[in-house]
Amino acid sequence: MKMRKVLVLTGGGFHDFKHCGEILEQFLLKAGDMKVAHTEDRSALNKENLQKFDALLVFTQGDGLTAKQVKDLQAWVQAGGALVGIHCASDSFRNHPAFVSLLGSEFAGHGPVHSFEVAPCCGDHYITRRMQPFTIEDELYLLKGDSTRWTTLATSSWNFKSQPMLYVREEEKGRIAYIALGHGEAAFRHPEFQKIVIRSLRWATGAKESAPIRCGVIGYGGAFNMGKIHGEAMAGVPGLEFTAVCDADPNRTEAARQDFPDIQTYNSVKKMVADKNLDLVVLVTPHNTHAELGIQAARGGKHVITEKPMCITAQEATAMIDAASKSKVMLSVFHNRRWDGDYMALRKLVAEGMIGEVFQVELFGGGYSHPGWWWRANKAISGGCLYDWGAHFVDWILNLIPSPVESVYGSFQKKQWHGVTNEDHTVAMIRFRNGALATAEISSLAALPKDRWRVLGSKGAVSMHDYPDGAWTVSSYSGGSQIQGKVPFLKGDWHAYYRNIADHLTLGEELAVKAEEGRRVIAVIETAEKSSKAGKSLPVPYEEA
Repeated sequence: MKMRKVLVLTGGGFHDFKHCGEILEQFLLKAGDMKVAHTEDRSALNKENLQKFDALLVFTQGDGLTAKQVKDLQAWVQAGGALVGIHCASDSFRNHPAFVSLLGSEFAGHGPVHSFEVAPCCGDHYITRRMQPFTIEDELYLLKGDSTRWTTLATSSWNFKSQPMLYVREEEKGRIAYIALGHGEAAFRHPEFQKIVIRSLRWATGAKESAPIRCGVIGYGGAFNMGKIHGEAMAGVPGLEFTAVCDADPNRTEAARQDFPDIQTYNSVKKMVADKNLDLVVLVTPHNTHAELGIQAARGGKHVITEKPMCITAQEATAMIDAASKSKVMLSVFHNRRWDGDYMALRKLVAEGMIGEVFQVELFGGGYSHPGWWWRANKAISGGCLYDWGAHFVDWILNLIPSPVESVYGSFQKKQWHGVTNEDHTVAMIRFRNGALATAEISSLAALPKDRWRVLGSKGAVSMHDYPDGAWTVSSYSGGSQIQGKVPFLKGDWHAYYRNIADHLTLGEELAVKAEEGRRVIAVIETAEKSSKAGKSLPVPYEEA
């Protein structure tokens, strides 16, 4: 990925430039393709200094430039420089009409800081590609200028009138992007705001989206129709093309052709992996096949996504990671339930401090019933009782508690359902280095159920029954006195997983579900079983020191 030299200019009045500038610098550096020089010195905008950089990012308010500096800046942009303005950049250097003309607009007023929706309106543009409408707490800037001189990429509404929140324009060989958002910390920490800033800098410095990723599914079984679900999800994401299905059963590939008439079908994984017109495969197969198939696909030069769980053992996961790394391809796990509406609402509650620091999490799934007569009840194939829903449970827990795992204690019981080989009842108790404790319990032997979720924090708690009513039950002391009530779930968004896959592979953005995170889930589950056999807590392999 091309490295971009970015000069960040901050400072002025009415905004927390110091703190927000630090956040800005941090997320730009984290992007991985930017070398950042951050200054509040207006004199840095001179011809000689500007030529050292690919892009200038302006987050300032007020004046302080000379006519020569503005002339130098204008010439630098026209020669191919990239200018990105944030928020009060439109209230900067307005004593110089040339700067206002270069930026494209100027400040006309603003409303109060409040929550409002920002809607991308040009989905084919590099900056807003695959972006969904989002809500942000910010100061809604109102602008004046000739809108025919720019292309609006995102808007919001003020007094029933559409207001530009993001636009781009070109000035001879140079590119300019202006982002009206960005008053304070809430905006600068918002992931969509950060994405817009990073993409604006990349677009303005000439970045382009790569060719569409051609995707296929291995495994088109009828149970749950997951092969079809994955195919539809990929087909619905710009930048991904669903082109192939492989299944050992010709009846299932025929079913795939009925569902997707234009796809190529295979009854041999070897032949599918050899197809040079295929870039990515998704493994929708039994758990014990993921490692072998994933390694085979990676060695064939294909990006790989596995259904959860990633595999059966941490050793298998490492072999998969090594194969992907050696072939320089992506490896990810379909932990789609990170985007369940209930879990996203829980993460938001925790992030907003409603229950303080989380110190105990309890998750329960199951009841009292036979686990069924199919491969998911066969331990040699499934991995065991804790590998199905338990993989989601453990992934949720590990993403909720920001601490390394200290140890895991497991309790695995086989008491009743002897016709199958999975355990009847499993519990993984995860102790974190920060002192937090979490339990993931999956059972076919629990005659009395428990709440699906119970989360305790230093300032409150939340719970949810196994049959959710669309809301969390919350008890919070974060304001000093007790507040009780219901907090509704957010809207779930499973397609966010595949939008991120496309963003990662075509735009070079960070992968949301990394292979190492999938391995961490497997390591916890595997260690829980080993602990049960040993009768003591055990450390987790591959956990950070």
